Amino acid sequence: MEEDWAAVAAVVNEKMVALGLNQQELIRRSQLSKGTIREIQYNLGDRKRSPLTLEALSTALELHPQHLVAVLEHRSPPRAGEPAAKSADDLPGYLELIVHLLRDINGKIDVIDVHTSRIEQLEKDVRVVLEHFRQQAKGPDSPAE
Repeated sequence: MEEDWAAVAAVVNEKMVALGLNQQELIRRSQLSKGTIREIQYNLGDRKRSPLTLEALSTALELHPQHLVAVLEHRSPPRAGEPAAKSADDLPGYLELIVHLLRDINGKIDVIDVHTSRIEQLEKDVRVVLEHFRQQAKGPDSPAE
C-alpha cells in the first residue's frame, strides 16, 4: 500500500496550529533535525523515515506515539493511552489492542446495565404513581378492581 506522506504533513501542520507550536519548538520537543521536520512538514523528498522518527514527532505533538505511523499507513490512529500495533504484522501489538478494546467494551456494558436497572426502577415508580392517580380519579366510593 502506498504511504501517505501528504496526510502526515497535514496532521503535523494541523497539530502545530492547534498547540500553537512553531517549527523551532517542534524541533526542541521532538529532538529531530530542522531538515527532517521541514521535509515531513512540507512533504519534501522521498526519503524513507524511521518509525522512531514518526514516534518522536507524534509524541512532540501530544499524539499517541503510533499516530503518525498509522496515518502514513492509512490506518485509524489510536487514541491517547490506547495500545497500538507497530506494524501490520505485529501480532502481540494487535492482541494487546484487542484486549484493551474488549475491556473498554466490557466497561460500557457495565454502564448500560446500571442504566437499564435505573430505567426499570423508574418504570415501576411510574406505574405506582399512575395507579395512585387512577385510584384518586375514581373517587373514594368507587369499587376496587
